[in-house]
Amino acid sequence: MIPAIEQLCVYARTLAVLGVALGTFGTAIQSAIADGRPLHSPPRHSSSDEILLLNTRMVGTACDDISMSRRLQCEQCVATPHQAPQWKPRDWNDLVFDSAAARPTVIYIHGNRIARGEDRRQGLQVYRSLTRLGNLNEPIRFIIWSWPSSAIPGPVKDYKVKACRTRPAAWQLAWFLDQLPAESRVSLLGYSYGARVASGAMHVLGGGSLDGLKLHQRNHPQHKPFRVALIAAAFDANWIQPGHFHSRVMSQVKSLMIATNQLDPIMRFYHLSNGRGHVDALGKRGVAQPQTLGSAIRNIKMIDFTRAVGRSHALVNYLAVSGKMQSIWQELLATDASAHLSKLSFH
Repeated sequence: MIPAIEQLCVYARTLAVLGVALGTFGTAIQSAIADGRPLHSPPRHSSSDEILLLNTRMVGTACDDISMSRRLQCEQCVATPHQAPQWKPRDWNDLVFDSAAARPTVIYIHGNRIARGEDRRQGLQVYRSLTRLGNLNEPIRFIIWSWPSSAIPGPVKDYKVKACRTRPAAWQLAWFLDQLPAESRVSLLGYSYGARVASGAMHVLGGGSLDGLKLHQRNHPQHKPFRVALIAAAFDANWIQPGHFHSRVMSQVKSLMIATNQLDPIMRFYHLSNGRGHVDALGKRGVAQPQTLGSAIRNIKMIDFTRAVGRSHALVNYLAVSGKMQSIWQELLATDASAHLSKLSFH
């Protein structure tokens, strides 16, 4: 009886710590939104840029062509002087066929516990960071990728449900990317659970499967390689290694930038929630065994945010680190002729 009681006590303490950690996640997100008061003002951007929201919340977890074609929703942000940005409906097919498809496209995938409306506000904050630090020399298309991540009661339940939901979300993103012309210049920035979605999409495009979810028919099987950045990535540090859950990622990327923070509370307590023992999150220290990646290691760069961000998971605090974010934006926007991924470093 005594050992059983002790095990229950350990389990209870673990749940308590996990609850605090996951609660911190929600608080961090709300803090990020609260701190972003300027988000209600019109975004400062070139009139030739496009700001769009692609919303899969009506698609739910369906993973088929018909559901995506009929239920994927698109809105365009129209900024007017001295007014809040207006969002107007638009046909998502325009993104595939119109003349602006040739411009660089940056897709931001948000994290967990983001409700509808918050996705727009946070996405505009990311766009501001991009326009301020990215040294843009041509018009861009900026897409906020919104997936069903609104908070549900109970932090542990929320974590588990959303962890499962990132798999269909990744398939849906991969499906959309496959609709774009093969020559499109596309970069992705994924934050927290959004990083899991971005990485999963690259794995699916590389021919991989996420618990049986894969693209059986491809429009553009030889798409131009993607540039990807992952901030506070909330998935196992070994997933992109050969034989693991996202093992096909590196076959699809021109460059992969991983922002790490060893003091981020969600990264620190990740191993308590995954049910697989002491496995670190990718966003804590980076790839678990980089030597297993072979020559692909040259396409990865680790950027350590630990000192600058410290004990925070809030996206706003990562975006505030101008020097490091500038490196990320410049790499995401680089052309093949100008790109220079600096020497890899692991921390």
